[in-house]
Amino acid sequence: GHGSRLKCRETAAGGGVRAMAFEEKLAKVREAHPVFAQHFLAYAELRDAVDGGGVAKLMGLLRQELDRINDFVNVELVALKNGLQTRRKKLSHGSPDAVEAEGLENLGKDIKRLNVFIETNYEGFQKVMTMCAERPETIACSWFRERVEAAPFRHHAFDDLLLPLGELFAALRKDQPGADEPSIRKLTAQALPLSGEGNCQSFFLPAKEAMQAKVALLKHLRPGGVMQKVKTTQATRDTSRVVGQLSKQLVHVYFEGMEGTQYAERHKRRVGCSSPTARPNGVLLRCRLAAPPSGEGGAPGDWTDPELEVEVDVESEHGVVSVCTLPQKAMAALLQGQVDPKYKSAAAKTAAEVIERDGLRPAVSTAFLRSSFMADAKGAAAASEVASLDEFIVFRDEATLVGAKGWCAAATRAGGAVHTNLPTVCFPGAILRVWLPEAASLELVRVVGLEGIELKHIPGFSDALHGIALVHRELAFPTPPWMSQEELAPEQPGRSTLLTPRRPQKAGAAHAASASSSGAKERAHRPAPAASASAVALAGRALCSSCCPQRQTVRDDASKPLLVDCKTPLAIERTLLRWMRSTVLLASLSAFLISGSTAPAQLSGLLLGLVSVVFVVLPAHSYRQRSLELACPKSRQPKVDRLMPTLMAWSLIIILSATVLLSAPE
Repeated sequence: GHGSRLKCRETAAGGGVRAMAFEEKLAKVREAHPVFAQHFLAYAELRDAVDGGGVAKLMGLLRQELDRINDFVNVELVALKNGLQTRRKKLSHGSPDAVEAEGLENLGKDIKRLNVFIETNYEGFQKVMTMCAERPETIACSWFRERVEAAPFRHHAFDDLLLPLGELFAALRKDQPGADEPSIRKLTAQALPLSGEGNCQSFFLPAKEAMQAKVALLKHLRPGGVMQKVKTTQATRDTSRVVGQLSKQLVHVYFEGMEGTQYAERHKRRVGCSSPTARPNGVLLRCRLAAPPSGEGGAPGDWTDPELEVEVDVESEHGVVSVCTLPQKAMAALLQGQVDPKYKSAAAKTAAEVIERDGLRPAVSTAFLRSSFMADAKGAAAASEVASLDEFIVFRDEATLVGAKGWCAAATRAGGAVHTNLPTVCFPGAILRVWLPEAASLELVRVVGLEGIELKHIPGFSDALHGIALVHRELAFPTPPWMSQEELAPEQPGRSTLLTPRRPQKAGAAHAASASSSGAKERAHRPAPAASASAVALAGRALCSSCCPQRQTVRDDASKPLLVDCKTPLAIERTLLRWMRSTVLLASLSAFLISGSTAPAQLSGLLLGLVSVVFVVLPAHSYRQRSLELACPKSRQPKVDRLMPTLMAWSLIIILSATVLLSAPE
């Protein structure tokens, strides 16, 4: 008892320290944004309600605060949209005050302030939910976290604000060029193609600074998005609306084999450090997918579409990148080392040869939302992408995709680019990529005004190296320089997911297997490295310590203690009592039938009596087992018990069938 009380005091003390830290942060945010000071979350009142332990009062206050914040954010968003729409209409009519510099600056500040308001309130709700889960009196309120996650104030699209703001800034630069415009044009003229992995300079920044970086880039670069009209016409009137699409959903898939040749070659080129497994003439592969077109009413596109285009980047040993475009239906043949005759090209042939020679397969993928920023087009010249900001970056272990119909996780089902059951690791922050040489990239960051943001330049950063080090730790040698051994989870003995067959070979693939038997025999004689289980680590924790804490790993932690709601034991007891009630009914019916005078009735009563005895033992055993699981210190997902309902149903079917057969006339 003393140990339990001491633990409760320590937990309460830790929660109090976190609460005080957030209260100080909230006070600073209110001071920095006095316009919204009175509209932030009533965090002190919620904390006092949690300390009081009154569930009814706490739930009422939570609902009230969530509704109030939802309404306030909606009003502010509508006001900003109307202001931007009015300016766009004035611009189309040639009004000179549509692109007034001070007004656009204020709109940018309003967008950033609203984003800070949303993120701060969401963090406050998360703190309150954590305090509720740590206290037995209020643990029943922790389910409100799901309602906060689905709240409208968190799911408003800022693209509808940023895209028209960028168009207005572009019009302002055209009418009133700034003093730094010549230098920006000179820098953007050095833009490099997007197909090369090493053509960009990467900068890490906290997720909370992403909106500020976007607004700063829009002041000097054109947004790489479009305003699209979404048709939602009703029977009586046209309710179509115009939405902005600045962020694009992308998926990059990287290949690897059991020997780690792709990792070693990529590490040598990007970082400059060679590895014993690096090939003298290695070829690097990467596949790129873009989100499919949206359906009617803005519905998500179908990622399983066999005609969806996949861009395959083939980087030669000399650093020359060739790109071939294949439909998804041709990827199955490519993974077997073959090229569909309809889509033959030099790049596709080279990719198939490398896959066959090195035994490559999709090993890791990264899914993210990318906001692109273009240089101002001059005359008829096409605008080139200069910078891009990647958010919500998720790394997946593609090697665990066994027996699936799709060639990668994104192609397994509609919308699979976001939600899959594969082991995933979220990158804790955002990545700014500048598609210029290193010196020009640093100069552009200075000219645009991003020096005030917490940027960290990472030379040689590669998504493939980072992802392999996270989900295939056994192949990450040497470790990427931006990651330390302490930031990675230790290797654990076991079978690597890259050693598991991707899918069973079908009969129709016998010809392909015979054609590739020579390459398979050659690979069989190569020494394989020591296999170990794929490890997951939060490598970005030290790199971006100020990133939002909710964007961490999404893999379940088996060592996390199980938090049991007080209603759960009572529910288990009610289940036992209901089974016993059914057993009493069966036993009573059995006694009544046994006392009868006919043989069929007595036989039915005897069988029902045996069933009653069985269903005294089974529910009691299940109750004891579930009660012991609640005391287990490790988390465990409960399973549905289908044994007893199925056994009861079959028992009654057999007894009733026997009664009918015996009672039927000869």
